[in-house]
Amino acid sequence: MASGSCACRYIRYTTSIPPGKMINCHCVECRKQSGAPYQAWVFFPADAIQWTVKPTEWRSSDTAGRSFCPRCGSTMTMYLDKNLPETGVAAGTMDDDDDDDDGKTVVPRPAAHIFLGEKASWFEVPDDGAERFQGWTS
Repeated sequence: MASGSCACRYIRYTTSIPPGKMINCHCVECRKQSGAPYQAWVFFPADAIQWTVKPTEWRSSDTAGRSFCPRCGSTMTMYLDKNLPETGVAAGTMDDDDDDDDGKTVVPRPAAHIFLGEKASWFEVPDDGAERFQGWTS
């Protein structure tokens, strides 16, 4: 199980399973939302996430939606219309002390860097072994 919250802790969540993967997105929208060179997302089946308070949702593009805390503004989730059963949760919202049965952290290492075609020119992607894609997956 994993858990996390927004910065002010008004919104908390738990999950029934650990995240399946982490993806670092370098698209302009993720950079603007995070205020950073990329946004790290951990993915869960949407029905595996239980919220104490549902985050506020909004349409961020023709193909995706996002959510945030209405009190502190923390980015909470994103989802792609073509991938509705899966929700990306902002990795920075996860509690660091969550362990699986083996005592290892439930947050996986990055599997991919996506939208490198929109990457901030001043940022160098680390050599972390993750796959690299110019767009979503190609």
